[in-house]
Formats: sequence, C-alpha cells, structure tokens
Amino acid sequence: MPTKLFFGILLCSGNLFTMPDFLPTPFTGQSFKQAPVGRVFRKKLPDDLPQEKILFVRYSPVTLPTQVPKMFTAERGQYSLKKNHNEVIPEANEQLVKMSAEYPYTYRITTLDSVGYYQARGYKYMLMQSSFNSAIDGTYLGTRGSGMGANRTYTSTSVDLYVQNLQNGDKYVFNDFSQTFIYYYKGQVGMLLKQVNKQFKPKG
Repeated sequence: MPTKLFFGILLCSGNLFTMPDFLPTPFTGQSFKQAPVGRVFRKKLPDDLPQEKILFVRYSPVTLPTQVPKMFTAERGQYSLKKNHNEVIPEANEQLVKMSAEYPYTYRITTLDSVGYYQARGYKYMLMQSSFNSAIDGTYLGTRGSGMGANRTYTSTSVDLYVQNLQNGDKYVFNDFSQTFIYYYKGQVGMLLKQVNKQFKPKG
C-alpha cells in the first residue's frame, strides 16, 4: 500500500480530540435521489450485476476554512481530517481509475454529486462503503490505541463494502475492512473483482 496514502490516514487515527483528469469538485453531499431503505444481503453481489451498469465514486476535495483552528480543539481535529482528505484523494482516485479498468462489465467513474444524473440514465448500481464521508462529516474514528507499552491495544472501526441498488435501496454487503483504509481504492475495488470472479466466472 502506498506509504503516503496509509500514513496520512493513520496520522489522524485516534487523535481527533487529543492531538489523470480529476477536476476539483467541491463536496456538496448526496444530491442523487435517495432510494428507500432496502434490504441488506451479505456475502454476495446482485444476480443481475453483469447485465447492469455500475457507478464507481471518486473522492472530491473539500473547502478548508481560511483560518486554521487553535490546537487541542475538536475544530482543529476536524480541520486535520479534512486537510488530510484533500492531500490523499489524488492518489486514491488514481487507484480507482487503474483498478476499475479491470472490471469486466459496464461502469462509469463519477463524483457523488453526479450520481443522480447517471441514475436517471440507467445506472442501476453504485459501489460504496459505509465510511465514505466520515472524514468530512465528523464520524471518522480509524484505529485507536489504549494502554501503554506492551499492554497497549488497538481497536479498529469496521467498514462495510457494498454494492447499492439505486432504485430500491438494497445493499449487497460483500466484504468489510478497517476504517483506516477508506481511501485505499486498490484494495476495495480488488475485493469487488475477487467477488465478481467468485460469483460470476464460469466454472470448469
């Protein structure tokens, strides 16, 4: 895993309150038409995935405040997460482009605020993970340590990786990973490719 991408994320972990042609699109939130809350399926992809079109969502930068918040404050912790987000997303998005080229079915890479546009044009599915916006909306926890020396232990927040049906809200949770790796698209798309190969590749 690229050093900058991983350690940029790890730097923020547990310290929130203690101390190619990507156009910079400001984050505007989930502007696509929200599907109803659907069912959750685990350890599988939708059966019709090979016949349908899927969206891969690249990260967009966020606007930082002009004045850096004071040290040892919650605002400073949030500022650090957002600054780190802007620094690591170019590499994350590069990984997405490279790995998605191996996806065997119809796909498109877009931004979150353009999902609605493609949803209206026949894209039925979206690859997503449950902590996509966590560094922006204040829910990022990452890997947290407690204790000292040999007795120090680490707790990692688990993230669901899923394909979502944009029409009815159904989620197909086929894997999970540590929140520390939310920007590691090489691993996320790699897990999707592995599941596609397992579920749809002809046996023989």
